[in-house]
Amino acid sequence: MLSASFQLEGIKFQERFLSIGGQLETMFSADMMGSVDDKAFITYNYAIDSIRGRISAKDMTATIAEGVKLSEGVYWDFVHDPHLLIAGGTGGGKTVFLRSLLVALLRLGRVEILDPKQADFVSLKDLNVLKGRVTWETEGMAQRLIDLNHQMDERYELMRKISNERKEKELGAFYKYDLKPLFIMIDEFPSLVSAVEDLPQNASVHYMEFMSALKQLDLKGRQAGFYLIIATQNVKADDLPSTIKDNMMLRITLGRVSSFTYATLFGEENKDKKFKYVEKIGANRIFGRGYYGIFGGPAKEFFAPLLPDSKDFDFYTDFESLPRIEDEKNQFPAEVVEEKRYLQADVLEKLEITRSTLKKIESLLKENLYSLEGNGYSEKELDVFRKILAEAEETGHTLRDSVSDVVSTLD
Repeated sequence: MLSASFQLEGIKFQERFLSIGGQLETMFSADMMGSVDDKAFITYNYAIDSIRGRISAKDMTATIAEGVKLSEGVYWDFVHDPHLLIAGGTGGGKTVFLRSLLVALLRLGRVEILDPKQADFVSLKDLNVLKGRVTWETEGMAQRLIDLNHQMDERYELMRKISNERKEKELGAFYKYDLKPLFIMIDEFPSLVSAVEDLPQNASVHYMEFMSALKQLDLKGRQAGFYLIIATQNVKADDLPSTIKDNMMLRITLGRVSSFTYATLFGEENKDKKFKYVEKIGANRIFGRGYYGIFGGPAKEFFAPLLPDSKDFDFYTDFESLPRIEDEKNQFPAEVVEEKRYLQADVLEKLEITRSTLKKIESLLKENLYSLEGNGYSEKELDVFRKILAEAEETGHTLRDSVSDVVSTLD
């Protein structure tokens, strides 16, 4: 650390001293951590040689008490500072950082990944720890976010029920009810938004439903333990509405990003900070360098975890060894679950049908005056779907005729 103090008291250079922080940052090749007004002095505090705190990706850890360890002395305390926004230019180390986060997060809770690029995370889809939790097809990603929003509402319902049974005066956070955190990682967020917006009118999900679910997760996720991790190359107002961005408390940049992105992420509090893009330190090219800061606080120099030597560690092998943390419905204590209900993704997997087929059956059931309950599907409703599919397969009838035949036999 380096501190520089200047006496004020109305002296000749007072105005210069009040704005000299950024110049000293450049002069000392340091990172300004903020300033303190102390009676007749202003003191600027700087961090020097932040790279010495860099850790290896294989040493990433996470706990509820401290959060995710990002570097020596640097943590993402997601319980108190929910949601993470990452901006990183091409080649800046963003993908390696996201995979490094998985090293810690998959050991602590459940992770859902939306990968609109269909590139960096699809290869993890068959791992036991992530099976059914990596989505890349546009309608599927939009529907998954909607399903996760429903899961959050179900978790709140469960938490309230346990809280009432304990006769608590106030509802506690998710971990007080022995529930695991759930992290939703969205890579290349603008690409996802654009793809969902371009879905045809007859798609099973629509843009407004998707954005509404995202907003609810952003606003209500903290207490229930649902946390967003959104990655993008640069932050633009059109891609990320301020109502969502303002609730994402930790912001990180990696590599080269625009000056507008720095201003948008780190705000007025850092207007005098001299943000620098550093390509090399000495003769070595640097990947994963940038800045981090809690919304409303000072931005600080940051070095993302190093990619370990491939002879000692690789992400796929590490993830392959991890035990699977069960879905939300399996976390619920049995005595407080009144009825098991399934999300759309569960139904599609169990029945081995497409989303469009399921929507068609639902529409035909409605025509035949058979009502489905909202917020998921019951075991009874799954049984009706099975009978319809079996009828169609055995008789060769159309879905319309099969639905009509099955409904006529129901009580």
